[in-house]
Amino acid sequence: MIDHITGTATVLIASLIFLFLFKIYMPPLDFPRNIPTIPFYVQFLPTLFRIDQVDVYNMYIRESMEKYGAVKFFFGSRWNILVSKPEYLKQMFKNEDTFAKSGNQRKIPYSLIAAYTGDNVISAHGDNWKLYRSSITNGLQHYDGTPMVSNAILFCSLIKKSINSTEGTVTVGPLIQKLTLANISQIVLGFDFGTLSKEHSTIHDNLLKNKKKIFNPLFLTFPFLDLLNLPQRKTGFQEVNKFREELVATVEQELINNYKFEQTTFAASDLIRAYNNEQLNFKQLADNLTILLVAGHENPQLALTSIFYYFGKYADTWQKRIREEVSKVSEINELYNLPLLNAFIYETLRILPPLNIIINRCTTETSQLGPNIVIPKNTYVGYHNFGTTHDKNVWGLRCEEFDPYRWGCDILEIKTNWKHAKNLCKLPTFHGGKRACLGEKFANQELIITLAESLKRFEWVINNDCSQKMTPGGPLCPADLKLKFKCLDKD
Repeated sequence: MIDHITGTATVLIASLIFLFLFKIYMPPLDFPRNIPTIPFYVQFLPTLFRIDQVDVYNMYIRESMEKYGAVKFFFGSRWNILVSKPEYLKQMFKNEDTFAKSGNQRKIPYSLIAAYTGDNVISAHGDNWKLYRSSITNGLQHYDGTPMVSNAILFCSLIKKSINSTEGTVTVGPLIQKLTLANISQIVLGFDFGTLSKEHSTIHDNLLKNKKKIFNPLFLTFPFLDLLNLPQRKTGFQEVNKFREELVATVEQELINNYKFEQTTFAASDLIRAYNNEQLNFKQLADNLTILLVAGHENPQLALTSIFYYFGKYADTWQKRIREEVSKVSEINELYNLPLLNAFIYETLRILPPLNIIINRCTTETSQLGPNIVIPKNTYVGYHNFGTTHDKNVWGLRCEEFDPYRWGCDILEIKTNWKHAKNLCKLPTFHGGKRACLGEKFANQELIITLAESLKRFEWVINNDCSQKMTPGGPLCPADLKLKFKCLDKD
């Protein structure tokens, strides 16, 4: 009898293991058969070998993606459809109700990353999204950008301080994060976290700790592991909750208790008004305050890191040319119409889109991409930004070359080409359709002001010890970037 029970249990366990491995190894049977399958283990390679996500794309994804424009891709404990062809992207962005936004709060609600950002303006769909969008759009489109100038000066002073203590070599990532946190907190949230003015900022320290846990490649690929309540993940949930509580408490202290929100038009102020009018509940207020801070500083941070990298890589050419261009300008508003500076930024955003792979849409019915890719209902569909912006079918045989001149020579031509590339979904860096990024204007202004101030004060090259590898997964930019700076001012 005991042997029979033991044998039955063994068969059951073996069956469960087989079903689990089969689910990972093979896409669902109703997935389209006419597009390739990327091996499930591809996502783990950067954690096992010294390769980055660009290497992974070039070695395992590029050929299939460029030929078919879509692939089956395992990520987040499930198989997804991942596309790069602009026509497919345009169809997704246009058919918002069929390819509905479904962020981590719906896809993997038990995960650490879902606990971090909740239900927000980026990941919500339908009436919730419309409500969130109406609450924050004005604050993201009409704002006082003056703090960006003073913060850029403070940022340069931190670089100079680092130069003096490290003989010129600076790890720029943490300093750039301090800058972007200062900008988003002062201009969008309505108060200063002190990341640039204080030696240590609690918010900055907590963000660094949280990011390491949240973007762990193993847990991003298999988020169901968060259900196991492992000790290190339990700590992660506690720290994320503490971070959110501190953020809301600061908002209450700085804007709500003193009624400052009534006299201001910060995006945070508009959210508070919606909350006071009972349009939002408290969790929705906290979720959207968190995403404003998180996305509002992380994406510009990634972009600035990449731009500093390319200026360092092309120090004797593009950096010199654009420094000369910037030096001739005396008014801030004139910076926005400098052709070389703008073209350089656009080309960097093409070459290294800050968010590489985005999978946050779910089909609400059986649907079709292009002439023959039939996708079943309740399938997650995403897009590979790097794949689109590096596709020779889209950008030509020179797609891998870093060439700002591809955008044009005069500012009107450059901005027109940028707009056309977005409208045609050849450049999904800022997404598209109704769900195009509300913070694009803010981000571009932040990049231009910071870079102009930095170019006037320093020249820099990539440090010899820098590996020049990209991040292994998720957000895309040079990993652990170290630059060798030299001051140009005399004081």
